[in-house]
Amino acid sequence: MAQKYTIAAMAMELMESLLLRKRATVLYPVERLTPPERFRGRLRYDPEACNLCGLCQRDCPADVINVVRKRVEKEDGTKELTGHLEFEMDRCIFCGQCSHSCNSNAITFTREFELAQPDRELFMMKSGGPEVDEGECDADPDVSP
Repeated sequence: MAQKYTIAAMAMELMESLLLRKRATVLYPVERLTPPERFRGRLRYDPEACNLCGLCQRDCPADVINVVRKRVEKEDGTKELTGHLEFEMDRCIFCGQCSHSCNSNAITFTREFELAQPDRELFMMKSGGPEVDEGECDADPDVSP
């Protein structure tokens, strides 16, 4: 009988410790935790800082980024590179390789993680650069700068 009492006492101690312990989960979305400092959430693109080099497109393992560029001759005879970037964010694996490869720091990640959208088209991001027709694009599809 003494052995049953010790097992019951051990069980009561265990239950008491489990009930008094801090919960491991939170009641999301009522309670929200802040992500760590180096968390990779929503992608942020700065078209002003971008030099359209194409390193981000070349290094992206999920083929999310498409660099559309064109060389335009100015009135003074010099050539200027214009274009824009297109992102298919529904394919992104948030590895951060594009941000690491970008030599002008035009691509960074925020700590925003609630990215659900009802439509696939809402995941498509296009920078505010000038429109370039696909037929006029002089960029190599493999982007070898």
